[in-house]
Amino acid sequence: MSLFLPIVPALLWLIFSLSLILICLYYRLLFFTGFCCALSLWLWQVQQHQLHTQQLLSLADPWLKGQVVSIRQQDEDFSRFLWQINEGPHQGYLLRLRWQNAPELLGQGQNWWLKLRCKAIRSPANPGSAYVEANAYVLGLIANCVVKDAVLQEPKWDHRQQLYQRLKLKIGDLPSFSLITALTLGERPFSDELWLGLQATALGHLISISGFHIGLLFGWVYGLMLLLAKINLRLLVCRQLAPFVALAAAWYYSLLAGFAIPTLRALVALVLAVYLMQHHRRLSYSQSWLLVCGLLLLLNPLWVMSISFWLTVYAVALIFLFVWRYPLLDHSFSGRVRHAIQFQALMTLLMSAPTLLFFHGIAPLALLSNLIFVPWCSLLVIPYLLIALLLELVLPAHAVWHWQLADLVLAPLYHWLLYGAAMDYWWLLPAQTVFSALLVALLLVAVFFLPGSVPRLRLSLLLLPFVFLLWPKVSQWQLHMIDVGQGTAVLLQKGDRGLLYDVGPVYGSFNATEAYVLPYLHYQGVRQLDYLILSHADSDHTGAFSEVLKAYPKVQLIADFQTGYPQQLCSALPAVYLDARLGSFQSAYAKPEGNDSSCVLAIEAAGWRFLLTGDISRKVEAELLSVQPDLKTDLLLLGHHGSKSSSHLSFLAQVQPLLALNSAASNNSYGHPSKEVRARLSLLQIPLLNTADQGAIRIEITDQQLHIWPYRQQPLPFWLQKQ
Repeated sequence: MSLFLPIVPALLWLIFSLSLILICLYYRLLFFTGFCCALSLWLWQVQQHQLHTQQLLSLADPWLKGQVVSIRQQDEDFSRFLWQINEGPHQGYLLRLRWQNAPELLGQGQNWWLKLRCKAIRSPANPGSAYVEANAYVLGLIANCVVKDAVLQEPKWDHRQQLYQRLKLKIGDLPSFSLITALTLGERPFSDELWLGLQATALGHLISISGFHIGLLFGWVYGLMLLLAKINLRLLVCRQLAPFVALAAAWYYSLLAGFAIPTLRALVALVLAVYLMQHHRRLSYSQSWLLVCGLLLLLNPLWVMSISFWLTVYAVALIFLFVWRYPLLDHSFSGRVRHAIQFQALMTLLMSAPTLLFFHGIAPLALLSNLIFVPWCSLLVIPYLLIALLLELVLPAHAVWHWQLADLVLAPLYHWLLYGAAMDYWWLLPAQTVFSALLVALLLVAVFFLPGSVPRLRLSLLLLPFVFLLWPKVSQWQLHMIDVGQGTAVLLQKGDRGLLYDVGPVYGSFNATEAYVLPYLHYQGVRQLDYLILSHADSDHTGAFSEVLKAYPKVQLIADFQTGYPQQLCSALPAVYLDARLGSFQSAYAKPEGNDSSCVLAIEAAGWRFLLTGDISRKVEAELLSVQPDLKTDLLLLGHHGSKSSSHLSFLAQVQPLLALNSAASNNSYGHPSKEVRARLSLLQIPLLNTADQGAIRIEITDQQLHIWPYRQQPLPFWLQKQ
């Protein structure tokens, strides 16, 4: 239900669900009893999370005691890490901390007394990007904090931090160092090129420690123990100890991965499997699947708010369906190979539905990548890396030969990822609705239930969903206010073509262009970006515009200041773009790179008028009206993010917008939009939509009306995140 509730239900719902539990128990409705129990636990945990968040934020710079629970990430100015509170009413909850000029000795496992300044977890909300607020519920994060003062209690690093630091010093210069740490310690210091390669080859599931890796290690250790018992009767005890030794190995691997949520889910499933094994209980595939899902949701109902949870249970269901529908009958080597190819082909195809829904594209290299590198990693890479990790614990500190060999073993995978990134093997598809993704999933899963005597029917059923997805759709104009925090990014789109006005901010190491703007363009299916307009030179508007030029090499850059790239002036914009009309204005008296130098863009599409004003002040607004005294607009982007120095009363009264839009960060230090601007809008009865409150705003433009879709007001995306 968390996927469809736009708000968290009040305490009344919790009381109501508890009453339902009693009624269901009385009538022995066990399924509904379990459902109500899970729902009640979910409601209780959500309310506890909100309560602790409110209590912490009400404290003024509190001193708290806790432990560093992640390996720190270093930016130019700040160290970032997760910190768990160990004492007090908030014990067990996590904080995401930033620490300027943090000491070099800072590491995972240390206990600190910290003086913190905290604020609520609130981030830009856009379709196609991670939803940080839902991620906070899943992880147990209750605030973002800055360290103001600190007292070290326990300086010793834990085992994971020590290993990471040791590997970084010894083999940090190896080409595959990031892959080695990803597959041994769950740390992924990947370059942008490697991330693109993972997307293009669909091998992300191999490079992050998950249930696949934990289960693989369990199977290897379990099989090795049985082999020892078979070789020598004196080692018969190995057969009895096999499941427990294998479970201990899986636990240690999860420890090395920092007990990430996917590893915890895998451990729960393995503990259940060992329990059933010891009690000689056999369950059907459906019973096993339902029991594991039920246990996971009872242990932590908030996992239901994670996309990775749904991907995991969907993938496991597909595996069970395959084993049930296509059992291995030919045990010869060639028969096993054919069976493995059939399995990989079906899994790749059937996983395309959630890939389309959540990641908005298909990797055509997915099947080939999985056919080659799933067995490569399963049979060679992961077992050897774990052996190398054990060797690291017993060999002299200066020995590196075992890691150099690991680099050779990983070389094919490393070069394959670079190849995928260079060739850009990723087929972008326009954003899919939940309905279309579910339809694709259902049609593809139906393949399991077709008799083998109808191969043509099976083939047509496989092709039908992709015909549906790729069928050309009617193009219409859309205007998008992308939520980039304290900055601006506006997309004018028709079909797969678009015009982009500003690209959001860059603050230190944070880059809104890569984090929000490019994923949004991909989500909306913009394949051809015709114009990139940079209103003026401020970093909250120019962001990392070079990344947009790289992603869309044919785009025409429009700017009135020096960018270092081929560009044209704002006045060179064409009067007609597709079937929309464009107009531009720039102050004749402004300094070359000040706010008043902003390129003002007027758009008319399907009979509706839009005015994007950059950061112009009251003086330039008056100049604009003197040049165009009849200027009117239906939608107005407030100047300078709603600053009181812009959007003056006379200007608003003259242009007479039906709706005002504003792009600003939640709880920003500037107070945007200002109370003065809000008062002016209220006086003129002009409604305001602000990205800080609404998230991304999509406006569909037709001849008759404007359809406005604020992202935060849509129930389905409210909880979704890509964890």
